[in-house]
Order: sequence, then structure tokens, then C-alpha cells
Amino acid sequence: MSKSAIGKGMLVLMLLLVSVFTAACGNNAKNGNTSNNNGKTVNQQEETPANTSKEKVTLKMAMWDSNNDFIDFLTDKVTEFNQVNPNVTVELESFKGDGDYLQAMKVRASADSLPDIYELKPNWLNDFKENLTPINDLAVTKQNQYAATYAIDGNIYALPSVSFPELVYYNKSIFEELNLEVPTTWPQFIEVLQAIKANDKYIPYAMGGKDAWPNYPFNEFLPHSISGDENYLSSTATEDEPFGEGTVFYQGYSQIADLYNADVMGPDPLGTSWDQATDLFVSKQAAVIASGLWFMPTYSSKVGNTDDLGAFPMPYRMTESETLKLMTFTDQFYGINSNTKHPEEAKAFMEWFYSPEVYQTYIDTAQLNSAFEGVEANVPWLQQFYESNPIEPFVYIPGDAEYTRISNAIQLDVKALGQDMMAGKKVSDIATELNGKWKKAKNG
Repeated sequence: MSKSAIGKGMLVLMLLLVSVFTAACGNNAKNGNTSNNNGKTVNQQEETPANTSKEKVTLKMAMWDSNNDFIDFLTDKVTEFNQVNPNVTVELESFKGDGDYLQAMKVRASADSLPDIYELKPNWLNDFKENLTPINDLAVTKQNQYAATYAIDGNIYALPSVSFPELVYYNKSIFEELNLEVPTTWPQFIEVLQAIKANDKYIPYAMGGKDAWPNYPFNEFLPHSISGDENYLSSTATEDEPFGEGTVFYQGYSQIADLYNADVMGPDPLGTSWDQATDLFVSKQAAVIASGLWFMPTYSSKVGNTDDLGAFPMPYRMTESETLKLMTFTDQFYGINSNTKHPEEAKAFMEWFYSPEVYQTYIDTAQLNSAFEGVEANVPWLQQFYESNPIEPFVYIPGDAEYTRISNAIQLDVKALGQDMMAGKKVSDIATELNGKWKKAKNG
């Protein structure tokens, strides 16, 4: 073979080797390995956005409720999201009391370990706004009747699930036995309770004072209601001394003192828990109890019906010449953790959770008023109440950021003040202490 022939053969062999090498490089790229402009090996799959639709995700959700049946319902309900989104599992964590729940969420917020979705009360929104994702863009946000009312600086951070009236419940058979009329003013309310006490057969009012929070219809709502201003709390933040004699707060707490000093809450109101108080009421050992509409399903589950359950608005007014208003509370707000690792899945869950079909089961089980347009609650007992009591609603609106700042600074706890009052503390002493702390925190 000549040198020329050998050279041509070598050239053909080199071309074949280059072709095979190039093909091999192509195959490597398809299998995920290639080189970037810096000559470093990178994973081709890492350059491709993750297919989140196939990623297995677990969303953590937290809530509280005193009704075990509702907790069981919601625990099962959220798992149904997995049927419409098989890659997402929702796990619910529940608490029995809002105090324990709030403390747990504050600890988790400080440790950046909040659940992906969690429940809030309206007066907690300012405290947690930094830990929440604005959800103005959700379709269900636009369907919520109250969301805009609770926006902070133009952003909606959580959606209220329900609204409901605050009521005074009574056993109709006891009122009939003692020939009592439903009171419509504060003095009449105390007189009715005193008449029950004088009969010496029933506890007039079932107060679960051991748990503190059951006094909220008085220590939290009474000054707010008699102010006539739904933004009363924010208005107090503009004053240096909003608690002294002559203020709405002082007038309201004086009314509350008249009730507590009437000794109409049984032998040991501060040693009685909420569960014990409700047992006293449903067993007809106590005549009256006060709470939101959310108590009605609990009563119904324990008694089996609502035949003997009556209700009337808490008569905060002093005279019948004043308008009788019905304190209305918006509650069960749900928001998304601002640091969730799964924001799209959390938003998809919210859209599903508040879709008409799913939300209808929620509101029917809660037995409360709907917060969404196009969905009506099936609560015949409540409908009958509204038909019998055409009363002007008064919507509870929490204090603004400044009110929250000052309240946090002085650790204002009106329910603890209620316990102090039941133990004998005077309104004048409470007002003096609060004014001193408030003025210092406001101007400090």
C-alpha cells in the first residue's frame, strides 16, 4: 500500500471517530450531562424548571375550635383536596382554645415555622401581617363580602370564613316557669338575673370565668358596642387617656361591674371552666349563657334538639330610647404563610377550599352565616331568630396598627381584666393603671 493510500485511510478513520464522539456527546446531553461556557459540568435537568405539578407536597394547616364535631369535619374535609390535586396532601392541626392556639402561633412565628395556611381572628391580623402573603389576586377573595373591610394598607392578608351574631341564650322553659320577660336594656338584664337568683332554684348566668375568654361579651364587646362607632378601638389610639371617668370605656366597665357585683353567676364563676358552664346550661341548672352563634351546634349536639333554646341580643343599651344593636362578628380568617415553600399549592388550596361546592359544606356544618357571595347558609334556627329580631347589626372591627402597637406595648388583656373585676378589682383602679401605661406607650 502506498503512503497516499495509507493517508486516505487514516483520514476516513479520523472522520469516523469524530462522528462517533459527537454522537456520544449528544446522547450525554439527553441523559442530563453537558458542559457550560465555563467548561464546568452541569446537570441538564437542573437547568429545566421543576415540574411542580408532579411534585409531592404536604401543606400544613392550623386552626382552633371548641366544637369537636367541627374539628372532625374539617380534618376529613381538607384531605379531599388530594382527590382534585393528587400531588398535594393537606394535614390539619387543631387546637381547642384560641389562647393556646395564639401562643403557639406566636412562638412559631418567631421561629419561622408557621404552618403553610393558618387561622386568625380579625384582631390578630396586624400582629401577623408580616407573616402573611397578600391574597388580593385570588378569585375567591373577590367573592368574599368582608375581606376588603379588614385590608391593611390596601392588602388583604386573610379571608374571613363566617359571620355571626353574638347572642344571649336562655332556657325558655325556665323563663316560662319563672314568668320572666326577655330583657331589652342593661338594667332589665340584671333584674332578670336577680329574679332567677331570688328563686334559688337555678344559677342565673353560667360564666366559665376560669378560662377568661368567656367574659368577652362583656369586657371586650360592651364598650365597643355602646360607643356606637365600629372603629372605636382605632379611635382610642388617638387619645392619651381613653380609660378615665367620662369615657366610653369607663361607662362600659361600670355597667359590667354592676353585673359582676350583682352576684348572679353562681357560687364560683372564676373556678368554673367554659365546658363546665355549658354543661350547667344544657342540663338546665343554669338559665342564661352568652356567646356567638357558634355555640348553637354544640348545644344541639348535646341536647339533641333546639326546642327549648331561646336567644336575644345582648342588651348593652341603658334605655329603650337608644337603638338596640346586634354585635356581629366576622371570624375564622385563613391566610397563607409568607414564607411557605409551596405558595402556588397553598393558593390553589384556598381557591378550592372556598369554591361554592366545598364552602357550602363548611358553612352548613359550622351553622354560621356565609361570608361569600352566592352561598347561603342553611341554618333555619338563625333564620327564625332574624325574623323575630329585626335588629341593626353592629360589626366588630379590630383596632388599627397604632392601636395594636400600643395595646401590645402595655400587654392589654381585657379578658384578664374581667377576671380581676370578678375578683373584686374596682373600675377606677383599672382606669388609672391603664391610662398611665397607655399615655406612656403612646408618646414614648
